[in-house]
Amino acid sequence: MKHRSTLTCVADTRCTGDGAREVIMAVRHHIKVLVVDDDPSICKTIGLLLEDHGYSPVTFTDPDEAIKAADEESYQLALVDLRMPKMDGVEVVEKLKHIDPRMSCIVMTAYPDLDSATETMRRGTCDYIAKPFKQEELVESVERACQRMGIIYTEETELNRLIGQRIRSHRLSQNLTLRQLSDRTDLTTSQLSQVELGKNAASIWALARISNSLGLRLSELLTGL
Repeated sequence: MKHRSTLTCVADTRCTGDGAREVIMAVRHHIKVLVVDDDPSICKTIGLLLEDHGYSPVTFTDPDEAIKAADEESYQLALVDLRMPKMDGVEVVEKLKHIDPRMSCIVMTAYPDLDSATETMRRGTCDYIAKPFKQEELVESVERACQRMGIIYTEETELNRLIGQRIRSHRLSQNLTLRQLSDRTDLTTSQLSQVELGKNAASIWALARISNSLGLRLSELLTGL
């Protein structure tokens, strides 16, 4: 059974450096998640939940079919039930990691204990979730895994807007006019205005000139985006 998301981006809320909160459109539709659980209802629930958060899940109740799918197509993440009648989750994780060592695997179990948690982590899982779990708990685990891999990114037009917003904020905090910033950067006021409004994507060279003129490193201007 397969679920493919039609979403292109999902709104995230993050803290800015000054304690304020900003909404960022994060792109996840390219992240393919393998869901393996012998309970069809759990597969369906997890699949729909991940779709709602912008991911592209594919669900399997048969671990052999899941392993075959992973061998034929690349997946970034796997959610695997620990106890299944045909094959236990530890063995599934081992086979998935053998196919692609880069894949992050999260184990789910209705029978949590220290020994099984230790063993699954030793075999290469990145997280261990006890059933029944809250939806936000599962989503947060998936988010952490994806962030560690660096595969969640910001949609392009949203990125332009956020960069422009930060430039404008730093400029105003220093009581600089567009003309004054233009004199410092050798960019026209029209170019700077378009960048601040997020209407044009600034080149790395232009962003370096702007950040330097504002007394910032380029990495400081772009951090968190």
